[in-house]
Amino acid sequence: MGMLQRFVDKTTLSEDYEDEVQFEDYWDEEEDEEPEVGQIHAVNPLPEFARIVTFRPRSFKDVRGFGRQFRQGVPVVLILSGADGSSRQRIQDFAAGVSFGLHGQLNQISDDVFLMTPHEVKLEDHSGDEDSSSFSR
Repeated sequence: MGMLQRFVDKTTLSEDYEDEVQFEDYWDEEEDEEPEVGQIHAVNPLPEFARIVTFRPRSFKDVRGFGRQFRQGVPVVLILSGADGSSRQRIQDFAAGVSFGLHGQLNQISDDVFLMTPHEVKLEDHSGDEDSSSFSR
């Protein structure tokens, strides 16, 4: 018997092959089994965004208050109009460092106003949208 003939014999169906396969036997076994349930784990609550804190620091000594709030995931509005030039720069640098360290953002709203947003909060700018409503008559 040649090699080709042995290959053909092994790959062709024999006469005792059943044309109909009984799938019902397989399905009955799987239906009786209970699915495995994993362990239940506590889910961290989502941060509360219903609160935004406003701070008006006048010197670098006042940064601890808004730093703590931002660490807790609360968005912070900084109004720096009352701070002098050197204190203002130090406060801005501190706010930028805290925002970067906690994966948040520091957004300048105006010359004196900054918004610190935690990484869970996404700030969207729609100032150039044509769909934005205006109150001009």
